[in-house]
Amino acid sequence: MGDGESEPEIREWLEELRGIDLADSEVEAAADRLLAIGTAALPVLLDMYSQQDETLLALATQALKRWPAPHPIEPLIALLRDPTVDDMAKALILILLEGYGLDPTSPEVFGLSINLEDYPLRRPPVMGGPWS
Repeated sequence: MGDGESEPEIREWLEELRGIDLADSEVEAAADRLLAIGTAALPVLLDMYSQQDETLLALATQALKRWPAPHPIEPLIALLRDPTVDDMAKALILILLEGYGLDPTSPEVFGLSINLEDYPLRRPPVMGGPWS
């Protein structure tokens, strides 16, 4: 795989790695390869966050940690809003955004990563008020 690889070729290569328990050095080598490909790899890397595969998440995160400026902040924020992206992937995205200089605890960023509709409301105790 070289600099001129197409998106389908990148996807095919990553599919071969799906579910494989890679050593840290193998993850780093794969991230290096993706970084060498450059911008053609970016859509594929971003798609890895909705794949729910730990290997692919690790590869995408390692590559995007070292992604050169301009950083893909807007596409990552869009993934935080995506209901098909699971909590682990969103946590990794928040780590990336922090590395890019955003404050992941700010309400503007953190609020995008959670869906309060996923958390059922419990009725408060009746005794002396809602928080007694």
